[in-house]
Amino acid sequence: MHILEIPSFFPPYGGHFCIDQSKALVAQGHVVRVIAALNVSARLTPKLYLRASRRPYDVMMDGIEVTRCEVRSLPALNKLNARRWCRMVQRMADAYVRRYGKPDMLHAHCCAWAGYAAMLVANKYGIPYVITEHLPKSIHERGFGSQGAQSWQIPLLRRAYENAAMVIPVAAELVDELAPYYGKAYRWTAVSNAIDTTFYAYKERPVCGSAPTVICCVADFIHRKGYDILFEAIRLYKEKHDKNIQLIIAGRGTDSDAMQSLIHQNALDGIVEARGQVDREGVRSILYHSRCLMLATRGEVQPLVLLEAMSTGIPVVSTEVVPQCERIDGGCFVGQTDNAASLCTQLYKALHQPHFNGKAISAQVADMASYDSVGKQLSQLFERVHGALKPHQPLAQ
Repeated sequence: MHILEIPSFFPPYGGHFCIDQSKALVAQGHVVRVIAALNVSARLTPKLYLRASRRPYDVMMDGIEVTRCEVRSLPALNKLNARRWCRMVQRMADAYVRRYGKPDMLHAHCCAWAGYAAMLVANKYGIPYVITEHLPKSIHERGFGSQGAQSWQIPLLRRAYENAAMVIPVAAELVDELAPYYGKAYRWTAVSNAIDTTFYAYKERPVCGSAPTVICCVADFIHRKGYDILFEAIRLYKEKHDKNIQLIIAGRGTDSDAMQSLIHQNALDGIVEARGQVDREGVRSILYHSRCLMLATRGEVQPLVLLEAMSTGIPVVSTEVVPQCERIDGGCFVGQTDNAASLCTQLYKALHQPHFNGKAISAQVADMASYDSVGKQLSQLFERVHGALKPHQPLAQ
């Protein structure tokens, strides 16, 4: 099949899952390209904002052909920004069709706003579109602002859901979570995000009695990731179980003054090593030097770092927001959200399993989330959807 990927956001604003799924589909023999319009923020990326190019340009990312352009976001004008972004995607899609011909399938990542833009393109060209939804309720709510369920966005996004050939949540729980906004009058099938299980390959960790017990957390320093609870849980574990514990943290903002202040407040000076933002090689190195990963998150759909950690052969500890698909027996330990004592208990269980088999945990992750597994699932889904539909008409519920 000829598949055109349309992400709602893209590096440097995250969204690398679009490239991961593209690679998974290419490996199954499909022709896959990406058009990525970036809503560029002056606050987050001032240099990119200043040099933003509204003229599309081509780049290669991990072997995937990507056409990018930048749209300067206007402060506090969310409705206008969304409209301008969708128009840019439509123009990019028009140019794409002139250049490569009509794709067989449009694959949008996140309904706001790639799903809506894909619907507009699909209506023009008579192409079915699917939406993979990655974003949790908390991020949707932040986008809706003070209007909440009365936001102007909801009727538009609901229409995009209902007219999609298929909605693909990365975790089944997302359907009920978003139902207050989008209802359930659409067809859906859950498919995990893909991770590079070859890169995050299993590795045996030798246990040395005198060496520190190294725990890690790879997450940006934002409230949702729960670093305040993580530090409290590590402090409790140190007091109750192991004075020789160490914590390595990495992610945007983890090397900030605010983070150092939080570390000091929890009396973890000398215990926590903050590495700041690291690349994927840096993430893998941290995982290979750790006994367990701990993520005290307050809101996720499918935290990929948990899968990456388990793929390398270590257990993970997280909170109740983790979807069932990630709760691998013996690999994923779940404590209560915003409860440091509960997470401390789960960390002890994870580190003191009598018959832990990291290699088997790694194999289970590969069965669910490897490029090969996800590529096959998406291929079967796309081919079934494409064969069953008249142009841009949804399947019956």
